[in-house]
Amino acid sequence: MTEKDSWEAVVWSDSLKKRIRSGSYQEQAISTTTKIIEAIEIEDWNRSADLLEYWVSEALIVQSIYEVWTEGWSEFLSERGMPTHVIEMEILRLRRLLEFPDGTDFYAGSRWAGIVELADSLGLRMRKSEVSIVVALEKMEQIREQWRQLHDRGADFQSGLLSLVANRFGEAAIGDAYAHVLAPYLRERYASFDVRIQPYEDTLEKNLYLTFEAMRGHLVGPDRNGDMEVVEDDNKVTVSFDPCGSGNRGQRGDAIEGTGSRSDPPYNFGVTAEEHDWAWNEKGVCYYCAHCCFALEYWPAREWGHPIRVVDSPLHPEETAGETPKKCTWTIYKSIEAIPESAYRRIGMQKP
Repeated sequence: MTEKDSWEAVVWSDSLKKRIRSGSYQEQAISTTTKIIEAIEIEDWNRSADLLEYWVSEALIVQSIYEVWTEGWSEFLSERGMPTHVIEMEILRLRRLLEFPDGTDFYAGSRWAGIVELADSLGLRMRKSEVSIVVALEKMEQIREQWRQLHDRGADFQSGLLSLVANRFGEAAIGDAYAHVLAPYLRERYASFDVRIQPYEDTLEKNLYLTFEAMRGHLVGPDRNGDMEVVEDDNKVTVSFDPCGSGNRGQRGDAIEGTGSRSDPPYNFGVTAEEHDWAWNEKGVCYYCAHCCFALEYWPAREWGHPIRVVDSPLHPEETAGETPKKCTWTIYKSIEAIPESAYRRIGMQKP
């Protein structure tokens, strides 16, 4: 993604106005976790520390989003007339349902602070060359696992609150909830994709980088490190996750902790039983996964005339169960003309 010296693990991007990881698209598909491990194994301590600091920033993007969403769903429910004590009771039930492996209820604040403290301590020891390869690898795995536990419960918590919306106000209300909570965030995060501001082709680099960055933070992939697959041709770049670390992981069930699909008891988090433009007009889309349709296709297409990314989200249960469950894929087209008409039809639109 940058032509700067490839030895520099983290560089400043003038076009993205932020620090990014260096490397090609294929390099970007390799998790930051994996890159840290590689640097530790050759005792490149400064690079290890730079990457670890960046790893925390990737996780922080997701953690911050979940904090904003949690507050937003509660606000939406309250504005719809749900009593505060009912909302609080359901939140408490979900915190107990999603308890950590050590048996404590799911609360994000102290857990996130602990992850940051561990990472800061390890990074400082790396920069001083006061840590061995064995200890650094052990600490890195501890940090990654702590984030996996916190992240996965954060994603499930969103599914639980969205299920509350649907159970109380009907499935169609989820679209209203997304509009209430996501629209202000989308106007800020994705404003640069407005073709009235700059040509679509000029947004490609940022679009792809944000994709890689976000999904590394979600710890996608079978080892839950953040590794993904990427394929490029003349018209598009397709990134796939096996599984996505958030919604698709929840639909498949958690192989690491040995828990079942979040659509089954004791969770009973919902999937679409009806067709909605904000969920690709498909049945079997988990309520959490529908945010990809709303945020990446439905909302930007109505605001700016085109989807940002085209997502193929596995449907539950036919595509999320069995020995070879379907991967989730995101496709970024290199021009508006290359975006197929079908991408518009499935969100209730016609291609301009």
